[in-house]
Amino acid sequence: MNVSRETYNIDHYVDTKLLWFRDLFQDLEFAWDILSKGVKEEWIESQISPNTPQGLILEDTELRSRGGGKVYIKAGAYFEGEVELGEGVTVEPGAYIQGPSIIGPHSQIRQSAYIRGGLIAGEHCVIGHATEVKSSIFCNGAKAAHFAYVGDSILGNEVNLGAGTKVSNLKITDGEVKLRIQGDDIESGLRKMGAIIGDGCQTGCNSVLNPGVLMAPACLVYPNVSVANRYYETESLVRR
Repeated sequence: MNVSRETYNIDHYVDTKLLWFRDLFQDLEFAWDILSKGVKEEWIESQISPNTPQGLILEDTELRSRGGGKVYIKAGAYFEGEVELGEGVTVEPGAYIQGPSIIGPHSQIRQSAYIRGGLIAGEHCVIGHATEVKSSIFCNGAKAAHFAYVGDSILGNEVNLGAGTKVSNLKITDGEVKLRIQGDDIESGLRKMGAIIGDGCQTGCNSVLNPGVLMAPACLVYPNVSVANRYYETESLVRR
């Protein structure tokens, strides 16, 4: 095979040393192994210290994080299952957060965000209005601020998804997602996989990342582009 083994490793995409949850990635053979069904959820359940009420929040509420810092929840937010919010996290009205999920310090969950469990978020992340997130990892400073869908994916440090970006996690045909790296097809072993988006990547408004996209750091996706499922090297400009 002519595939560089470097492109298999999570450190090719994300500087994990920056993350409070960096031990999550220990002993991975392939970067996408962390997206296998139940892997993130099992890790969350082994680490979580839930600190949110259940059900609909009827009035503005101030909680404490594991380290004693303040957490702010606005009336109208809804929690189901085990959820831990870090210091300085704010949750706005209408947000729905399902566990198991851990949301790191100083992150924002904005109005009408829909989190379907299995979320691990680093520091200063944003999950915004009408954005749906399912079983994904947001590294430090990752943002999906407006009308996005993110399924079974990893967003690296300082990734920004433009308004309306969709990170699709399920093919419309049968079978598992295949990864295309430097001309070779690699079996992912995953029926559901979105994308691994490296540090500092940005997507334009209304772009679509198809299942199995692997994007090295500092790539730029133009608006309205359907991104094919293959590997994109560092600083790629994706125009079509």
